[in-house]
Order: sequence, then C-alpha cells, then structure tokens
Amino acid sequence: MKKFISVLLLICFVVSVNAQVQRLDGPRFGLTVLTPGLLADIVNDDRELDSEDPVNYTQKQALITQFGWQWETRLVEGGDYVGLIEWVALAGGLERGTFVPSISSMIGMRKMSGLEVAVGPTFSFTGIGMVFAVGHTYKSGDLNIPINIAWVPSRTNHLLGDPDGGKKDSGHGVSVMVGFNFGRKK
Repeated sequence: MKKFISVLLLICFVVSVNAQVQRLDGPRFGLTVLTPGLLADIVNDDRELDSEDPVNYTQKQALITQFGWQWETRLVEGGDYVGLIEWVALAGGLERGTFVPSISSMIGMRKMSGLEVAVGPTFSFTGIGMVFAVGHTYKSGDLNIPINIAWVPSRTNHLLGDPDGGKKDSGHGVSVMVGFNFGRKK
C-alpha cells in the first residue's frame, strides 16, 4: 500500500512539472451515515470510547453532520481529463456533542465535463483506512460546486478500544458532501 501511494504521488509530481496547476480550496459540509459498529455505538451514546463492555451489533446506525475544508490541486494538461490531489479535513458529530475528526488524502481524476473519482488513505478514530469517492463538479463562471459521495469501509484496525480481546468492526461510513470554491491559478 505504501509503495502504491508513493508511486501515485511521484506520478502526480512528474506530471505537474509541465502541467498548469490550479488551486480549488474551499469549505465542505454534508452528512455521513455510520453503519452499526463501534463508532455508531459511540456516536449514539450506547458506549463510552474506552468501554470494555461486549459489543452488540444490533445497535442502530448513526447519522452525523460533517464540516470542514478541502485543499485541492488540479493538474491541467489540456486533455479531456485532469489529475487531482486532494486533502480533506472534517469535524463530524458536533450536533450530537461528539467530535469525530478525520483527515483524508486522495488522488484522482476529473473529466472536463465535471465527473470525478478519487481514492486514498484516511485517518480518524477508526484508524487508518481507505476512502473511495465519486462526484461531479458543477461550474458557473469561476465558481465550482462539487458534490461527492464517499465510502470508508469498515475496519478492525481501529483506535476505538478492543473489548473482549477480539477485533471488532468499526462500521462503514457513507458520506454525501457539497462545497464551493473559486478556481485560481497557482
């Protein structure tokens, strides 16, 4: 995995040497559905973060809001596709009095029509994992309005404690995010 990410970053760097670079930074907000698992139990106040109680996967899913910022570098080479390097920092669950931070780094591509896909590592309470995203960016002059759907698979290498000594699922996360930015050249 480390080699894969290193190679992708190297390719983006090499392409960016001759490419036109554009910054598309801006706020992001949206909703995340957490499937039943340790994180949903914590967000639903059904368990404490460091609880040693047995896990009950019959708990319900959780819905949280997300607020944050995206730093995006767009590599334009004149074709029908452009390369993307994105960093997204989010704070979730604030409306529930819970703080669920996350930061993701993604590499992807966007078609000139606006369709985009990206993948990369993410880090949060649930540990280190992968995030997969697809979306569309709508343009109106210099204004860009990205709408994305992201999926973070459930993992067992999380930071939420390890009740009863077994590896417990953190639960999947599915997010719908929207934001805006104004394109500017770097």
